[in-house]
Amino acid sequence: MTLGKYRLYVLAGVVVLLLLAIVIWWSSQMKPEKKPLPTEEDWYVIFSVNNQKATAYTNHSGNALSSSGKKYFFGSVAVHPRYPVNAGGDPLKPIIPYNTVLYLQEPLNINGQPFYTLQVIDTGDINYRLHSDSPYWIDVYHGSGDYWSIVNSQDFGIQYVDYYWIEKWK
Repeated sequence: MTLGKYRLYVLAGVVVLLLLAIVIWWSSQMKPEKKPLPTEEDWYVIFSVNNQKATAYTNHSGNALSSSGKKYFFGSVAVHPRYPVNAGGDPLKPIIPYNTVLYLQEPLNINGQPFYTLQVIDTGDINYRLHSDSPYWIDVYHGSGDYWSIVNSQDFGIQYVDYYWIEKWK
């Protein structure tokens, strides 16, 4: 069975058109993978405070952990609890959350080193008796209670600081 030249060209054209139609149909079925949209965006709030008291404290060498469960380190601070303990507050719930980084407007000198940031790891003045006029008072860790740490913390005295921190919106 022989096909004429004309019929052979027509058959080849139909096969090419059929293959082209299959390729077009198949490529239209392949859609790029869609990434799921985030269900919620993360929002953050910047809190800023001015003219708050900053004091210094030392830790006795027997106290290994702060109220957050972290070890003390230079650049760490204690803050008030969210509510005074004598008013039903919890001393383990600080007014600024644990592990929050505080960004200072001016550096604080701690044992001869300038610190531009501090991290909240502890609570102090749990009844707001010492620093009730500074709700965002910070108590800066100055060492383990050796002679020079005590001298440096006494020399630190009471300073006034401006700082800010960032929290995730809840």
